[in-house]
Amino acid sequence: MRVSNIPPVPTEIIPPLRQVLRDVWYFPIPFSVLVGTVLFLNKSPAEAAMWATLALIGMNTAFAYKGHRIRLADRWHALMQTGNGCVEIIVIGAVAGLMTGILQVTGLGFGLTYLLVSFGHGNLFLLLLVTAVICIVLGMGMPTTGIYLLVATLAAPPLLELGVQPMAAHFFIFYFGMLSMISPPVAVAAFAAASIAGASAMQTALTSVRIGWPAFILPFLFVYSPSLLLQGGVGESLIAVVTEIAGVWLISIVIAGYFSEPLDRIGRIWALIAGAMVLIPSGAFAHAAWVEAIGTGLAVAWVLFIRRKGAQGKILPKLD
Repeated sequence: MRVSNIPPVPTEIIPPLRQVLRDVWYFPIPFSVLVGTVLFLNKSPAEAAMWATLALIGMNTAFAYKGHRIRLADRWHALMQTGNGCVEIIVIGAVAGLMTGILQVTGLGFGLTYLLVSFGHGNLFLLLLVTAVICIVLGMGMPTTGIYLLVATLAAPPLLELGVQPMAAHFFIFYFGMLSMISPPVAVAAFAAASIAGASAMQTALTSVRIGWPAFILPFLFVYSPSLLLQGGVGESLIAVVTEIAGVWLISIVIAGYFSEPLDRIGRIWALIAGAMVLIPSGAFAHAAWVEAIGTGLAVAWVLFIRRKGAQGKILPKLD
C-alpha cells in the first residue's frame, strides 16, 4: 500500500473560525429539533425526523449559505434523490423482516439458538463465538432493543452458568446485537449510508467492519476483564481501560499503516504484536498479566524507536 503525498491546503483559502461560525450558526438547529422532539416531546423517530427536515428547509429558506438559498427545484430534486435512495433500504428491510418472521413463526430461531448454545456449552470462548454469531444473524434488520430482548432470554443463561458476570454477559449480547447493523450481508446502517453517499453498498459494509473492528473485540474483553465495566477496584479498572485503549490505538495504527510517517513491514508487525499482547486481559488465563506487561514494554519500545527515527530524519520505506 503506497501512501500518496497530499499537498497541504494553503492557509489563505481556509476561512477563519469567526467567519465559519457566522455562516453556519444555524446548522445545529435541525439536529436540536431532532433530539428535542424525541427526548422532551416523546415523539416517534419518524415524526422527529419530519420536524427536523422542516426546520432544515426553513433555516435554509430564511438564511442563505454562501449567497445560496434553497429553491423549489432544489427541494424537488432532493425529494427525488431521497425516494431513489430509500428503495434499496426498503427492499433490504423487507427481506430481513421476512427472514425474521419465518424464524419467529416456525420456532426455528429458538431451536437453532438452543442447538448452537448447546454445542458451545462447556467451553467459554467457543460459547462466546457462537453467541456472537447468533446475535448478528438474528439481529439482521431488527431494532437493537428487539434483538436484545430476543437473545437475552436465549443466550444469556448459558453464559451465566459458565461464570460470566451478569453485566458482562448482557453487554456482550447488546454489543453484538448492534453490530448486526454494520455486518454483511444485511448491514442496514451501512447500506443506508452507502445509499446517501452514492457508494457501493457491500464495499461500504466491509469498510465499516474494518474501521469498526474494536467493537467486535470489546465484548470479549468485557467478559474476560469485567473491570472494564467498573466491576472491580478503581485501580484495576483504570489499568484495564488504559491498556485496552493502548491496544486499540496500536492495532489501528497497523491497519492505517501510518504513525508519524509511513510504516514499513517490520514496524507494522512490531506494533501488531505489541497491540495484541496489550489487548489480552490480565484475567484471561494464567500468567496473562505477564503477557500484558511484556506487550506494554514492546509498545513503549516501539514508540521510542519510531520517535528516534523521526528525530534523525530517516524516512521509513513505503509499502508497495
